[in-house]
Amino acid sequence: MRGQPASREGSTRATDETERADSGPTAASVRAAKPGWEAPAFVAAADLHAEAATNKPRDGPYAWAVIFACFISLMLSIGINDAYGVYQQHYQLTEFPQATTTIISWIGTVQFLIMCVGGVFSGFLCERFDTRVLNAVGAVVMGIAFIAGSFCTSIEGLMATQGLLYGIGASFPFIAGTSIPTQWFTKRQGLATGIALSGSGVGGMWMTSATTALIDSVGRPWAMRVTGIVAMAAVLAVSPWMRVWLVPSRSEHTIDWAMVKNPRFLVLLGAVVFAVAAYFGPFYQMPSYSVVVLHKSATWGSNMDTLMNGLSVVGRLAVGLLADIVGPLNLLIANTALAAVSLLALWVAFDTVGTLIAVALLFGFAIGGIVSVIPVVAAQVFGVARIPSIIGLLFIGYFAGGLLGVPPMSALLDGVGHRTDYTGAVWYMALLPVCSLLFLLALRLMLTRRIRAKV
Repeated sequence: MRGQPASREGSTRATDETERADSGPTAASVRAAKPGWEAPAFVAAADLHAEAATNKPRDGPYAWAVIFACFISLMLSIGINDAYGVYQQHYQLTEFPQATTTIISWIGTVQFLIMCVGGVFSGFLCERFDTRVLNAVGAVVMGIAFIAGSFCTSIEGLMATQGLLYGIGASFPFIAGTSIPTQWFTKRQGLATGIALSGSGVGGMWMTSATTALIDSVGRPWAMRVTGIVAMAAVLAVSPWMRVWLVPSRSEHTIDWAMVKNPRFLVLLGAVVFAVAAYFGPFYQMPSYSVVVLHKSATWGSNMDTLMNGLSVVGRLAVGLLADIVGPLNLLIANTALAAVSLLALWVAFDTVGTLIAVALLFGFAIGGIVSVIPVVAAQVFGVARIPSIIGLLFIGYFAGGLLGVPPMSALLDGVGHRTDYTGAVWYMALLPVCSLLFLLALRLMLTRRIRAKV
């Protein structure tokens, strides 16, 4: 049953939101029409024409059950992708030693790119169909993809199964788990989103260790079969709680092109492109870097991914706690700056065991906060009513970032570093968060020029 238009919910808070409007242009502050803010027309329109999709209250026990479901869905969908570095190491050093790093990295890259392409469409599907059903379908496709991949003995076959098919399936839990949390909370939006998105870091952490142990004990084929079965069962189990709180009315356009044309959206999109490009490089290459450059064991190398994923969980939770206090965009800027510093000041300058551990700690913490707070920033600037489709459009940036990140970095490692000198690849990785930071600073200037403003 649909309820009354969701915009009425915020009317009683108009006065309070007006007082806080200088801290950032939330959807409620836009409705309060505070002089000096000129919001895009689609923000107000989306909120005014949104309808409640359920009679379950926001901020209540059921809302936290939704957060748990999002946590599990992201733990398996993104967590498996974050653990691809283990497969990259295995393929590169053991199963396909004659293949180039670039070719092997395309398995994980295709996996993520298809998740992004699927995310653009699944974001709109989530506004038109039951997200619980879509999440369940995604779970089944994810499981089938990894089970089918276990029988593949060629890079092409793995690209089609572990890459393409898995990406299609994972796009539904990915978009739903990322966009739903912001709709279910008004008081602890940042914290709830941080907890939900920490699932991807938790998944990457234990999936990295589990995949390494499974490959060592039962081989890569059975490691993939076990992973596929676990992913399918767990995501299916929580799908009944994967539901949106708001949907746009049926009279709304499927795609609001005003959103794509808005300068604020384009600047945020640019920041997302470079942030995502920076994300996967360390996760994919740090395990093999540990073996080739630092002469550590393969297990030690995979532990670097585990360490980064562990700190990314801490980063997600920390940002969730602080986003409602100091502003999500402010935290996104701070975390992006930390990611840039960790790569530029440490990994570029040094190639020691202690330095690499420090990079894993700092970069893991920073990147976890970055991916966690992007949906909150989008909700603050553009409103929550159409957040699934907004996040879906941002997946265009995720797609572009996937192309801009690992493939060029791997090409530098192959062509310039001859698979042993990582200098060019590390420099490339280090410059990506710097570019993202410049876009974020531009966005903040577009919103407010007050240095201490909560944005």
